[in-house]
Amino acid sequence: MNPNKAIQTFGIFVVLLAFAIRSCSNVSDIPNLFATETPTPTNTFTPSPTFTPSPTPTQTQTPSPTPAPTGINVEEQSDGSTLFIDYDNKYQLMLPEDWVVIPFKRDAFTETVNKLAKDNPQLAAAAQAFKDIAPDVFRLVAINKNPKYVKNTFASNLNVTVYADNLLATMPLEFVSGALEEQFMKSGIKVLTSGVNVIENSHGVDVEFMDTEQNASGSKIVQRVLVFQTNDRLIMIAFTTLPQFSKDIFAEADVIGESIELLK
Repeated sequence: MNPNKAIQTFGIFVVLLAFAIRSCSNVSDIPNLFATETPTPTNTFTPSPTFTPSPTPTQTQTPSPTPAPTGINVEEQSDGSTLFIDYDNKYQLMLPEDWVVIPFKRDAFTETVNKLAKDNPQLAAAAQAFKDIAPDVFRLVAINKNPKYVKNTFASNLNVTVYADNLLATMPLEFVSGALEEQFMKSGIKVLTSGVNVIENSHGVDVEFMDTEQNASGSKIVQRVLVFQTNDRLIMIAFTTLPQFSKDIFAEADVIGESIELLK
């Protein structure tokens, strides 16, 4: 198993780990009497009242409310960045231009890989590690296309996982982070950070992170795991890279963490 393949195992491991922590008409009458001045009385015709039908009321169709969007949406921006929106879990974030979203649908996945292969066959080979990714586990998978951060068949990558758990979503975030760190260490993963590590978010979202290190088939990989909460969800974003790339990739992780915005 190469380092890139390890992220899938790690993602599923985090899912299990998160659960382990717990052990939306008018009628008009017009009578007109006309009389002559002749001395002889004359019978004058009096018209019968005329019935004016009232207009038939028109039924106005009340437009149905537009249903709220669901699922996920990926929008490429004019500056090369990518806006990722998760309507189901009510958050969005911005990916810098070097990050390529890996589609879950087979046809879209093949098209993306073919585009990557034109510029960098190694990057396309790295993307193949995600061809069987489970959309029920992951909300987003992306790889960094900068050749500077590609080695053999490994590309620095990120994945987003969501946990519908009221306890994890409502506990103080520092407690959740601490519990995750403890479980990582019990599982043999080295935690490189200590204490509470906060990313300054431009939208007022509480975002914390931890850095870890582990071995995958003899290769060392490092990860920065971002955590934040929505109303009833715990969201994790795991950035995976090689130690020599960690400074730059973790800096990008901070930029993405700063962009996270909760939706109403």
